Amino acid sequence: MLDATTMRIVLATVTGIVLLLFYVGTYRRTGSRYAMWWCFALLASGTSTGLYLFNGTGLQAIANPLGNVFGVVGTGCVWFAARAVRGRAPIWPVEAFLVGVVGLAAFLDHPAHDIWAGGGFLLWGMLVNLALTVGETILLIRERRGATRSAEPDVTTSALRALLVASGGLAVLYAGRIAGYYLLGPFDPRFKEWLGSSVTTLAITVVLVIATFSVSEISHYEVTREIRLRARYDDLTGLLTRAEFLEQADAWRGRRPGAAIVMMADLDHFKALNDALGHAAGDRALLAFGTACRQAVEGRGIAGRIGGEEFAILLHGDDVTSARQVAAEISHRYAHDTPIRLGTPTVSYGVAAAAAQEILSDAIARADRALYRAKRAGRDRFEVDDASDQ
Repeated sequence: MLDATTMRIVLATVTGIVLLLFYVGTYRRTGSRYAMWWCFALLASGTSTGLYLFNGTGLQAIANPLGNVFGVVGTGCVWFAARAVRGRAPIWPVEAFLVGVVGLAAFLDHPAHDIWAGGGFLLWGMLVNLALTVGETILLIRERRGATRSAEPDVTTSALRALLVASGGLAVLYAGRIAGYYLLGPFDPRFKEWLGSSVTTLAITVVLVIATFSVSEISHYEVTREIRLRARYDDLTGLLTRAEFLEQADAWRGRRPGAAIVMMADLDHFKALNDALGHAAGDRALLAFGTACRQAVEGRGIAGRIGGEEFAILLHGDDVTSARQVAAEISHRYAHDTPIRLGTPTVSYGVAAAAAQEILSDAIARADRALYRAKRAGRDRFEVDDASDQ
């Protein structure tokens, strides 16, 4: 195998080429935050590699600790890139803590005479960032699988899996390096041969090749994800749109055979609130209800905005009493959290129990009729369809 210095020169060259490709070919074209964070990662990684080339010179005391710092910054940027695809912001305190600890440990550990100054902290910092990247990538793959509803992986899923293999493989390598560092020591010939800088540099080069394959596809997925989310979710309440609710409800019932509860909800006196206090007040009431509904239904079913101030909720099972409890929880949260009101905000509900083989639209129609009865009977009521009453 080539010596560490030669390998680092090769890695720095490859990093520079890949950085140019990512910036010109992907980031400039798409504006993707995933591509942007990968550009920062490559810049930091290339800087780290370049700084390590000063080992054995008079600049080692400064260059070596800075190389450690930029190395951790690089893997942190890869973690941030994975978060960006899901629309998540960077978690700066965590990364600042890792970088600070690694840098401080290196500068305090006689870096002028020891190229492994603060080495244990460096390895742990790299592993933590890589493990966080693996976690984010797994969440991305699950999200993508749920969005496509297909057993066959598409190109984006394949790209995400490639990223998972790359980050996971590198994490395993760093876990092995940590074990070797403490069990053998960084100057042991076995550590140098199997877990040393040359092996790590080669592994990072392979990761860059994989990243080159995946960055364009994942960047495209990121920039189109927001468009897809807008089509699936109501931008005011955060609940499913009507079309998405109906589609997911059918799929949800297919995965959970048996009876289900369909619940229609309508905000009482919503028109009066709009007329008296303006549409902004109405929008805030809708947002408050959407939040209350999401919190109450999470883990129990799905909910969507059907139109205006009317909503639909699907719950598994045929227990009307449980549905009544969910409705009570929604009403309580809504009444407590609505910032602008005319009196106490209330909600009317209509409920129907859908048999296992019943068409969903029929159950929705029955729940809607029960809702109409609740409104006609004075509002702020929970009415059960006659065929569902137990």
